Amino acid sequence: MKAFVTGGTGFIGSYIVKGLVEKGHSVVIYARNPEKVSGFLNNDSISFVQGTMADTKNFAEGVKGCDAVIHVALAWGNTPHEMLENETLPSVRLFEAAAEAGVGKIIYTSSIAAFGTAPNTDSGFVKPYDNYGATKAAAEAYLMAVGGNRKTKVNVVRPGYTFGNPVVEGAFMYTDLKIKNMVKKALAGESMEFDKNDGTQFIWAGDLAKIFIALAESDLDRGYYTGVSAEFREWGQVAQMAVDVTGSKSQVIFHDTGRKAPEGLPIDVSQIKEAFGFSFSADAHMVDHLKYLAELYR
Repeated sequence: MKAFVTGGTGFIGSYIVKGLVEKGHSVVIYARNPEKVSGFLNNDSISFVQGTMADTKNFAEGVKGCDAVIHVALAWGNTPHEMLENETLPSVRLFEAAAEAGVGKIIYTSSIAAFGTAPNTDSGFVKPYDNYGATKAAAEAYLMAVGGNRKTKVNVVRPGYTFGNPVVEGAFMYTDLKIKNMVKKALAGESMEFDKNDGTQFIWAGDLAKIFIALAESDLDRGYYTGVSAEFREWGQVAQMAVDVTGSKSQVIFHDTGRKAPEGLPIDVSQIKEAFGFSFSADAHMVDHLKYLAELYR
């Protein structure tokens, strides 16, 4: 399989590219700076097309001869109009270019922000509460429309809170400021305070990449797949992990603000379980990530 990956030199994209290559596939990375990730250079399975999401004229040439398009890149804006112009419109043009070129599969990177406060199922229902969620929901809808009028199979992945270390030499990592501060405070021996029952279902970027790759290798069509682990962790629990891995004497203090503990899993993960048998745990990877940050900040 030959896959065209936008944002392939970014955090999540680099995990996807590495995973595809390891499974014997070839990858065309669409990136602003092809030399950004040294670990991807001089690899016979990886080629590059240079451009930004605003350079929509490059899409047709880039997707030519590809079997799948995995759209990961994100273009930001500060207003609804800017998000529409910078993110939604280029995404739609990419979907159209891929379908017109005869690409068999398109996978779009959305977000759990698309369903916002709506039911947390993989039915495709959306109720965003900010511009980011709105633009993701809009692109999802356009993708389904493009797939509905062509033979192209289309699917949406909705990642949740994703973390991880750099996956190859020169690649980027992403971690929330909260987690960075936890490690720094643990190293300094400072106490940390959190609201009880405030947390989420984290996912390691390597596990998230498995969903994209499994979809690219499948014949599934018009599905929505939420990418989070099958465990809820409070922020204070992550802070305690940071204390433990650093050998810190920091105290982790929980405040009961009336927030109720979730009943079961707040975010549904049934689709990835039913489709691929995936049920992810983030704890061990989070410990590795905290150790990496601790070495970085010592």
